[in-house]
Amino acid sequence: MEKIFFLTLEFDDDVTSYQEQPQITIDFQNRTKIYSADCFVRYTSDSNKQDSLIEVKYTQELEKKREYFEEKFTSIQEACKELAINFSVFTEQQYSQTYIDNIDFLYRYKTHDRESHYDEQILSLCTTDKLTASELANNITTDPKELIIISNAIWGLVAIGKLRADLYDTKVSMNSFIELSL
Repeated sequence: MEKIFFLTLEFDDDVTSYQEQPQITIDFQNRTKIYSADCFVRYTSDSNKQDSLIEVKYTQELEKKREYFEEKFTSIQEACKELAINFSVFTEQQYSQTYIDNIDFLYRYKTHDRESHYDEQILSLCTTDKLTASELANNITTDPKELIIISNAIWGLVAIGKLRADLYDTKVSMNSFIELSL
């Protein structure tokens, strides 16, 4: 599940950076211990979010060991308060499976090189009505080989935030409506 959490960070515009497995000292169960969190997240100054130490857990595990985690998380929160950072727990319930599947699909377009010579044309077509990805591509060409390149360019622009699609409620496809990001 940590992979899912890191994936969500890649699509969070408020995140400037994150580090895996940061360590802090906590007082827990009458002992001083080194605690390795799952992640430390730095946020943009204009996001109004405080830099945070994040623990990633399945809800079932939290419920099964409720008293243990309540005590441990209280100790972590006290240490974080001294460091002037936030502490939170990420669970599988924070995002829908549809959203996770969509950003997983888009991630390859965010990290791999792609042809961008259609970007301006795609963006200029998105200034009026909402179009499906298919309509958008077909407004540029009907050549099947070029449609492949254009569809990759569309998803690349969604992945980097220049275009947007509904990532939360429906699986993205060439039938998804695409519009300029605000």
